[in-house]
Amino acid sequence: MANYYFPPLGAPSAPWTTLVDIVFFLGASAVMAWYYYYFLKKDLLGKFWGAMLVAAVGSLIVFALFQTFIRDIIMWLMSPKIGSTQLSNVNLIAIFIGGFLALYIMNRINHNKERRG
Repeated sequence: MANYYFPPLGAPSAPWTTLVDIVFFLGASAVMAWYYYYFLKKDLLGKFWGAMLVAAVGSLIVFALFQTFIRDIIMWLMSPKIGSTQLSNVNLIAIFIGGFLALYIMNRINHNKERRG
């Protein structure tokens, strides 16, 4: 049973959409800052909070400049076509993720050995 009184959380006309967008930006920036500061143990100016600020500013810049371009590339990779002619029904993103994941697992099973010669 659908609730007709409240629009979905991400609906563009919802009054809290801007708040949800800010939460996503800050959450993604916090994850990136955590990865660099705590996981990779990189020495960053301002420590975790400085890293979060830099990640937030960087993500806003790239979002503002390249959002449409990146969305078009992702949509093409999910459903490759030229004009209105569908080239394939294969999701290229899923193929690449699956292939690289399988190669990564095989490499780890092989103890990350390098080729000789």
